[in-house]
Amino acid sequence: MTEPTGGATVAQSYMSALKACGIRHVFANGGTDFAPIIEGILQNRVAGGDMPEFVTVPHENVAVAMAQGYYKASGDMAGVMVHVNVGTANTICALMNAARDNVPILLAAGRTPLTETGHPGSRDVPIHWAQENFDQAAIVREHVKWDYELRDGQPINTLVGRAVDIAMTEPRGPVYLTLPREVLGNPSIDPGPAPRNRPFGAVSAVPSMDAIERAADMIAAAENPVIVITSAANADSFAALGALAEAHAIGVLTGPQAALSSSNPMNLGLVNGPALKAADLIVVLNSPVPWVPHAVQPSPDVKLVHIAPDPHFARYPFRGFEMDLAVAGDPAAALTMLNEALKLKLKGREAVTDRRRARNAEKRAALLDQRKAAIEAASTQSPISYIWAAHCLNEVRSANSTIVEELGVPFAFTRVEDHRDFMATSSGALGMGLGMALGARCADPSRQVICTLGDGSYMFGCPTAAHFVAQAENLPTLTMVMNNSQWFAVRRATVSMYPNGLASQANSLPIVDLSPSPDYHKIAEAFGGYGERVDDPAKLKGAIERALDQVAQGRQATLNVVSRTRLG
Repeated sequence: MTEPTGGATVAQSYMSALKACGIRHVFANGGTDFAPIIEGILQNRVAGGDMPEFVTVPHENVAVAMAQGYYKASGDMAGVMVHVNVGTANTICALMNAARDNVPILLAAGRTPLTETGHPGSRDVPIHWAQENFDQAAIVREHVKWDYELRDGQPINTLVGRAVDIAMTEPRGPVYLTLPREVLGNPSIDPGPAPRNRPFGAVSAVPSMDAIERAADMIAAAENPVIVITSAANADSFAALGALAEAHAIGVLTGPQAALSSSNPMNLGLVNGPALKAADLIVVLNSPVPWVPHAVQPSPDVKLVHIAPDPHFARYPFRGFEMDLAVAGDPAAALTMLNEALKLKLKGREAVTDRRRARNAEKRAALLDQRKAAIEAASTQSPISYIWAAHCLNEVRSANSTIVEELGVPFAFTRVEDHRDFMATSSGALGMGLGMALGARCADPSRQVICTLGDGSYMFGCPTAAHFVAQAENLPTLTMVMNNSQWFAVRRATVSMYPNGLASQANSLPIVDLSPSPDYHKIAEAFGGYGERVDDPAKLKGAIERALDQVAQGRQATLNVVSRTRLG
């Protein structure tokens, strides 16, 4: 078979299909299977063919993390393309996070050529035999909603449209498509109809009115109801939660995620045992883990309402949270409907709302006093306190900024007024912060993006690959490495399990210490970035200001912040 001449290839049609389905960026890490894609990009540039922007990312984990940050910053889905089975394997940690975070991503991977001879794309190097799996998609199947392999002659528009629809339907998540080299290189005979002008994914289900009425009755009858949300909110649910909580004086407990404005008078801080125990009704909103039963529990008599697209979180193998009412549906729609129902049910019962409001005001005042005292105590602590770092960051960051946090500055001390102000990477695997920050900046270059992470997380994040992308794609961000020279999460877990053991008395623990500590700030300097080491709390604010000034001028910056052990 000779090389096709004239007309578009399947690879070109694939790229057009991606753009037609709303995918504007593909974060790519190439291999020998990319030959039709690379030729197709060049052909499209000559012919003016429509396609996404392909961003070269030198590590697959960073590529998927970028797609995750991109979606969380914009609400738009991105694509990722990697090299056959080995590239797929390198995505696993980031893919696990995206799946648990319900982030839609079209992850495509080349497939080693199917044939040994007979096609221009047939196997031509020894590695093509070694890189074939019996079932390549099995590598990722547990972490994607759908997987498929493109066959010769199939309409690529239909296939890509189906992949995007499935990824964008609640509960959202990644999908996986394998693309054999020969098929990509073939002429595109019939790509199928272009997608219709409609939103992708199914329209989110609205909870039944009967379920909303039952939930509203339970809230109206409660003396001390609280809402627990430990997941991040989108724009709609962020606004709807704030409106409902403030209108009906319902306290809200969150996880370390942007779900409610810091200034909302009903924001009672992070989930904690006393607040759970005091509640007589808890509405669990789209939270797979509303609290950790081993550590805290609500009262045995509390009424429990769970609201989520899938309130049973069927993708979690084991989950034992009890409930009196499970409401399936879009969280923002449920909150809006509850708000309207409660206006009627609490009409003429202002005394109930007034009592709640007064009680929650006292709790919030005490919380703010505690935080103020903690900041004052941290201001002179050396090495630098994580709390003080958060305070300094709040003092100098812009109103239009995003903090991407991975065991960096504590959420409780960061300012959040918009759902895009804070992104946590607590879904499972470390190493996502650097990539998520780049993806967020790519999605919205107008926002100031700051990544705060531990030194262990920084090393997991493939920093040379991340700093390369920042330089090559002009995506300047500030990275604050909170450097305590250890994996503190491992230390905390050991001491928690063995409070009277040898580990609780030791200064240095095996498989925990990260000493000697390198000059992390100099890694960014190798990629044209600005770097600075800070160990004096009095100088931290100025260092952040200098770094952010460099970012504003288009230069990435890294601060190596010598810090105390993180307490939360």
